[in-house]
Amino acid sequence: MPKIKEQITPLGKLFALLTKQYLSILGTKLSDLPIDRYFYAFWVISNNDGKITSKRLAEITQTDKVFIVRIIKYLTEKGFIQRLKHPEDKRSFLLHVTEKGRKYTPAIEKALIETDKIFTSAISADKKADFLSEITNMANKIGPIEGDRIVLEYKRLNN
Repeated sequence: MPKIKEQITPLGKLFALLTKQYLSILGTKLSDLPIDRYFYAFWVISNNDGKITSKRLAEITQTDKVFIVRIIKYLTEKGFIQRLKHPEDKRSFLLHVTEKGRKYTPAIEKALIETDKIFTSAISADKKADFLSEITNMANKIGPIEGDRIVLEYKRLNN
C-alpha cells in the first residue's frame, strides 16, 4: 500500500478563513448601515476625530497610502467623513467625522466588540490572554516585510 503524504495546512489558509469569517459576521451585524466596508478604519477616524491624518491612519491600520486614499474616498462619498485642511501643515488634511457618520460610531464599536467576543469565546478562558498576546507578538515580530504589496479589499457580495 502506498504511503499517504501528510496533509499540510498553511497558517495563511487558516488566517484567510478566519478573516473571511470575521468580516462576514461583522458585516452581518452592520448590514443596516449605509457603508458595507472599512468599519475599523472609520472607527479609528471617529476615535481620533479631527486629529488624524491619512498618513497616521495608514500607520494604525498597517496599510499603504494608496489603499488609504480608497478608504477615505469611499467614506467621504458616503458622507461619513470629510477632509479638513491641517491648520499647521498645509500639505496635509485632518480627517473629521460628519454628523451622519457620528451616529453610526456606537453601532460599529459594539459590532467590533461583539465579533471579537465570538472569536475569542472559542479559546479557553485560561489561555485567552496568552493567545491574544502571542498572536499580537507574531504580528509585531513579523511586521512589515519586503515583497509584493498585498491589499485585502472586501465588500459585501449579498446586498
